[in-house]
Amino acid sequence: MSDDCVLQLENDPATARLSLPLLLLFCVSWMIMVGPGATPGLAQETMIRVSTITTEAGQPFNLPIEGDWDGLLEGYSFSIAFPPTAPIENLIVDVYGSLVGSIEAEYVQEQVDPTEGTIICGVLFDALPPFDGQTVPSLGYPQEIAYLLGEISAGSLDQDIAFVPQDGFGTPPIMNMFVIGSNSVSVSTLVSGILEVRAPPVEPVFIRGDVNMDTLVDLADPIYHLDYTFLDGPPPTCMDAGDANDDGISDISDAIFLLYYFFIGGPGPWVPFPDPGIDWTDDSLDCEIGL
Repeated sequence: MSDDCVLQLENDPATARLSLPLLLLFCVSWMIMVGPGATPGLAQETMIRVSTITTEAGQPFNLPIEGDWDGLLEGYSFSIAFPPTAPIENLIVDVYGSLVGSIEAEYVQEQVDPTEGTIICGVLFDALPPFDGQTVPSLGYPQEIAYLLGEISAGSLDQDIAFVPQDGFGTPPIMNMFVIGSNSVSVSTLVSGILEVRAPPVEPVFIRGDVNMDTLVDLADPIYHLDYTFLDGPPPTCMDAGDANDDGISDISDAIFLLYYFFIGGPGPWVPFPDPGIDWTDDSLDCEIGL
């Protein structure tokens, strides 16, 4: 540990007792930043990677953060930037739901600043008496160390939101690093992730019985139906609209159903009718292009 960190602990022992894990995390991050004179890190490849996932506007998301290291992990911290204008609500960091969090880390400090677009998190697995040396071994491949949880604002447009690991956010500045063998190990590879926001698919609307999709249900519709059923005429762009009697099949019975409705006072088509809407019937027919 650096002389400055030791001096801070000696000058204020009460603070040291109350905030030892936080001070240790700061000291480890500080040693990485200062370079010469700091405790050298281990010679190994390390990585913190934000995943890339796709979610829909108005829906919650769960964005994994993964880490890779060599040895017995005693703790870690990460510092990540994202656009302050991103349409994200209730963004938090979840450590305990991750693979490494399953051992119940004794110290977790996280902070999300949506105004600045920064995320910091520090974790120590063994920070309280009896100090029994909790660690997490390397698996030889990246494993989850945290999740970013939140919700995309309803009505958001299609966009890609970047989450970029970057050292130095927070006060004191937090670095992307691992603690292994009581040494601070700076992360050699930082991989950005993308939250791909896509508008939810819009279900096509139609009027049942409007076979030719001209927004009217009239005599032209059974004629259109008979034309494509028997004379190789063009099929409707919305087969659901041709299913006038809503039996899940588009056939001659639908044309007869409409003729009965027009001339003999038979029942009219089932919803959506007479106004446009979506199909509430579970059948194999689709509506490729709605109104």
